[in-house]
Amino acid sequence: MSPVPEDQMLAPWKGLQGTLAGFFSAHARGLLASDFALLDPGGREVGWLRVHGPKGAELEAGNLTARIKRTAPRRYAMVAGGAQILSAETAGSPDAMQIRRAEHMYEASLGLLRNTAEAHLSTGDRVSRITGGFTNRRYEVAFDTDDASSLPVAIFLLYRLVALRRGAYRTGAEGG
Repeated sequence: MSPVPEDQMLAPWKGLQGTLAGFFSAHARGLLASDFALLDPGGREVGWLRVHGPKGAELEAGNLTARIKRTAPRRYAMVAGGAQILSAETAGSPDAMQIRRAEHMYEASLGLLRNTAEAHLSTGDRVSRITGGFTNRRYEVAFDTDDASSLPVAIFLLYRLVALRRGAYRTGAEGG
């Protein structure tokens, strides 16, 4: 199998990034659902994210289909069109991560109590921010339209935030 050219691999992402114009929201479908509808700034559904807990997730939006999968206990990959879009690794604790997309390295932090996540370039420039409600059912996502990697990074952080918070709720429910 030959490598997929970068432009061809990112074309569906660029189309979605243009549609979203730097912002989207994610709303849970159903009370305890792991499916989130992705809505553009006008409130129209443009896709969905199905979270499978710590083992990964699926994304579908227009002609874009991607999978997030756990590749090792502390590592994840996002794959689309047979090519790896990004890789991520927890950095010491589950709420700190390093995300690599091509030659870019992002530092990410998740605030589980506040239900937030952010990713920054090594220069300190923020490329994505996710904020969620207390109940884990609604999220607002902002990303940098000038950074071609910011949308996949934002989708990954949304997945990770949802998966970690749901795991914490389940652990809390089982423990008492």
